[in-house]
Amino acid sequence: MKMSTAAAVASLMLFASPALAQTPTNPSPLAVNPTPGAQPQWYSQQGNEMRASKLIGTTVKNDANESIGSINEVVLGKDGKVAAVVIGVGGFLGMGEREVAVNFDSLRIAQDASNRTVVSLNATKESLKAAPEWKWAGDRSGTTGTGSAPTRQPVAK
Repeated sequence: MKMSTAAAVASLMLFASPALAQTPTNPSPLAVNPTPGAQPQWYSQQGNEMRASKLIGTTVKNDANESIGSINEVVLGKDGKVAAVVIGVGGFLGMGEREVAVNFDSLRIAQDASNRTVVSLNATKESLKAAPEWKWAGDRSGTTGTGSAPTRQPVAK
């Protein structure tokens, strides 16, 4: 006895649908609270916090008050906390710039008299040029920021 094509397709769909409806067993490595159905926890701003969007693009100065680069990215750890920042160094008008990463704790962040964010780092231009270049894993195009994990750990203090 031959089964019709429509019956075969229907039976395949019937048996395949439970497999398609299952949730993945491997949550994203960045999932801080992977509990399915968890209720949102509402948040209120604390006085000493700042937005990442205000940090990105900020000029970084060294202890001699020289501009040594600007913040291009903020890197989050698996716990959701800021682990590092990626600083673009050594370029001129966007040409020849390379990126290095430093631990977030290495930065000193303050507000100046006009309430602008001032970021400083105890590093020289030469030490940043010698630092390992930051690349995202899986980034085969030569541009940064398209992968999901770094190939190097942030540079220690």
